[in-house]
Amino acid sequence: MDAADPREQEYLEAARAVAAEDEERAGVATYLRVDPGPGTPDPALLPGPGEPELAARVRAAWDVLSAADADVSVQDVLAVLGDLDLRPEPSRAPSRPPASLAGWRPPGTPVPSRAARDAQVVQVSEAFVAGRLLRVVNHHDTPASRGEEFRRDLLRYAERFAPVTAQDVHAFCTTGRWPDASRPGIVPAFYDGFASAVQVAVPALEEAGLVGWFYPPTDFLDVPADRQREFARAHEYGVLEHPPGRLAMTWEELTELSARHEVCAHTATHAASADVTTPEQVVAEVLEPVRRLTAATGRPPASWAWLGGTDPDPTRPGDVALTGTGVRLWTSGTALRRLHR
Repeated sequence: MDAADPREQEYLEAARAVAAEDEERAGVATYLRVDPGPGTPDPALLPGPGEPELAARVRAAWDVLSAADADVSVQDVLAVLGDLDLRPEPSRAPSRPPASLAGWRPPGTPVPSRAARDAQVVQVSEAFVAGRLLRVVNHHDTPASRGEEFRRDLLRYAERFAPVTAQDVHAFCTTGRWPDASRPGIVPAFYDGFASAVQVAVPALEEAGLVGWFYPPTDFLDVPADRQREFARAHEYGVLEHPPGRLAMTWEELTELSARHEVCAHTATHAASADVTTPEQVVAEVLEPVRRLTAATGRPPASWAWLGGTDPDPTRPGDVALTGTGVRLWTSGTALRRLHR
């Protein structure tokens, strides 16, 4: 693209805004490719409208952002397009440009090679051309101090998009069709098990008629209230303006919200895949959280996500262990994958 091309400037300005914004504070909008997984019809043969224009924008934004910062990932590109396309109010331009356009990665998780990232751009583009995509807005702490703003955002999403359940995803992976043919679906996701998700997000979701996907690290729910901030600081939680008292939701609240929303697994402590290397850690961070969430809700977690939204890696013990847990979906920073039918 020419340096004066307004599209290039749009992508760069949005990337700076997204990188500079406190992503724990705002709902980070993004696109995910949907991977139907093994044992399903050839995705190319599934019916449904494709999004070739969006696919072209993925490639164009990748060219611009990767030229501006060698460390950016496809996840950064998808967040930029999500910010431009989906959020009711895009991120504000920063007063001071960020040092990097690349999103945060968990320590010990290297940036993939350029060839690997180029290949991922192709994967995402091909999925979007085929219409295999999902719109997602990721949240963390949703404090009452921003509750009205958050409520307005959800109501505006509900005007444009339809709710999505895990069963809807599985049906789409098999048939290529979503239940609402007139509106694309959206997933408001809530990470880290904050009490504010129950106190603020759940009422707003139900007013808007949307289905939330909740990813609580299970050990956080066990920590006494007076130690929850210490736990959060030690495990990379982003805590915003929160009144004194309980920071984490309770198991009873989680069970209650599971009747109307999707409960997903996010390890025990907020762990990264690269840090789970021993059999003991696999049990503690993968198998036990899945067992506890299944016991609490009466069904296996709808999906799995590691800290940082990393993709499956067959060389990592925790990733391999997930295949036998009954969890059927995997959420990463670029894809929602079906592990099995």
